[in-house]
Amino acid sequence: MHLLTIFLTFLLGLHYSNGRFVDPKHPTQRPLVPSYTKPAPTAAFEHEFQLDSDGNFWLFWNVSGTNITFETHVRTRGYVGFGLSPNGKMFPSDVVVGWVKDGTAVLNDCHTTGHFTPAVDTSQDWHLINGFENDFGTVLTFSRKLDTCDDNDTMITDDTVKAIYSYHPDDPDSIQGMQWHGVKRRGAQSLMLLSSTKSDVNIPSNNVHIDLVSPHFSVPSVDTRYQCTIHKVPTLSKKHHMIRYEPVMQKENIDYVHHIVITTCPEVTEADVGTSFECYSRGTPRRFQTCSEVVVAWAVGGVAFNMPEHVGFAFGEADSPKYLRLEMHYNNPTMKSDIVDSSGIRLILTPDTRQFDAAGMSIGVDVDPNHFIPPYQKAFLSTGYCSPECTEKGLPETGIKIFGLLQHAHLLGAGIKTRHVRNGTELSPIAEDDHYDFNYQDIRVLKEEREVKRGDSFIVECTYDSSRRNKPTIGGLSTQEEMCVSFLYYYPRTSMSLCLGLPVYDQISKDPSKAVAQFNGWNWRDDNVQHMFQDLVNNSTYRLICNGPERLKIHRHFSNVPKPDVPFQKPQRRCS
Repeated sequence: MHLLTIFLTFLLGLHYSNGRFVDPKHPTQRPLVPSYTKPAPTAAFEHEFQLDSDGNFWLFWNVSGTNITFETHVRTRGYVGFGLSPNGKMFPSDVVVGWVKDGTAVLNDCHTTGHFTPAVDTSQDWHLINGFENDFGTVLTFSRKLDTCDDNDTMITDDTVKAIYSYHPDDPDSIQGMQWHGVKRRGAQSLMLLSSTKSDVNIPSNNVHIDLVSPHFSVPSVDTRYQCTIHKVPTLSKKHHMIRYEPVMQKENIDYVHHIVITTCPEVTEADVGTSFECYSRGTPRRFQTCSEVVVAWAVGGVAFNMPEHVGFAFGEADSPKYLRLEMHYNNPTMKSDIVDSSGIRLILTPDTRQFDAAGMSIGVDVDPNHFIPPYQKAFLSTGYCSPECTEKGLPETGIKIFGLLQHAHLLGAGIKTRHVRNGTELSPIAEDDHYDFNYQDIRVLKEEREVKRGDSFIVECTYDSSRRNKPTIGGLSTQEEMCVSFLYYYPRTSMSLCLGLPVYDQISKDPSKAVAQFNGWNWRDDNVQHMFQDLVNNSTYRLICNGPERLKIHRHFSNVPKPDVPFQKPQRRCS
């Protein structure tokens, strides 16, 4: 018997007979296939996610208008539980429980209020479409409205949501007869149900892939390390478009790779290829510091990203990037000393070019130690600003269209909103997430591309929960420090790649660092001090930096963050 088979039979409690796995409790049933076999959905689903690390619970889903359809494939012939939770715990949650018994599928719309059997909802708003058992286990297909207007159901929005799951080897006779699933057959996974990248994408057979990795890097025993490597783009005979990128991870190091950024390097040379260095250390040559245009932004919890069918990042032309900088952010809180890593990113290119060349832009709060977040606050708001002056200089006359973005903060991040203002009128947010999860950061694909015109402005707002910290937190690259950035993906390509702002606290001092020194002595347990400081930040002058139309020419100016003349109003729920 193969060693893997022995391991699976021991771990899962199954018997192996005639080349198949057999459940000893139900030996007459068809045996289950191994858990490392990916199940095939019953129809074409745009999105998919393996919810558990063992491959026992797979989720597929489609969104159509105001409805969402789910399909679960679970390695069991007993009951299956799936739900949406505000905190990743089993209660209070909006859940469905289903099973297939004697060929009949059952689905119950329930909610949980404690460590006991779920309560069946009076209004059954999750609807069974199909259910059966196969060699993988139990398959259930069901749907619901995004907003059911039921107080016991979770409204599905663009927020990050915690999907919870459970399963049991036996079917109950009823909800009341359910047995506890146990500690090993349950879990939670953050997802973006409405804005995840599509999974059902065909990759052309004539593709070229480029692996950009940090070769055998010995991660130092410090809590945070940014390590950069210069790579050369292989010679291409003609123009290619990058249409997909995916993480290439060493499985044993997944917990240590926090995020990966790839930027273009217009000033490096052939002699720099292979150079590995600490990214933002003093003495870093200027030619490495000018690597600013974002090609790839990947963060913990993210998966592969597929470009829209009409867009790609251009390589292989005379003015295309020839050199790239791979930036690896290692998070090593236990300061482990024996980590050797070769993780990175795989770029998928095709010679079948698309209509538009894509580009990347960073907007938000400038990463700087003068970005100050006081302690003891449940919801402190930091703001980054990109002014009309910047977009007027940096964007083409025809404007740009944003098709995706990644919103990024560190451990204190609780919510992030990327706002868009035109001529004093605030448009709907480009993205808004009131349940930001540091451990799940992925590219959001916009349902409708956002047109941005010259003279438009952006406001990036990060809500931080510092209630468990007794000391101030400053802006910086370390995981214990904070960031507030939105990485935008847009087309057509321009030279504008950054637009960042930072309050200078000019009400306190002409020198921002002196103002911050004073803040460290304030009594942050005093509610009046907390409110006063929030007002001070909101009304501070901001120092802005941006580039374009020349990529390497940085513009600096000062501005307040104006309140829109016409703020955006969220549409009201339509519940009778």
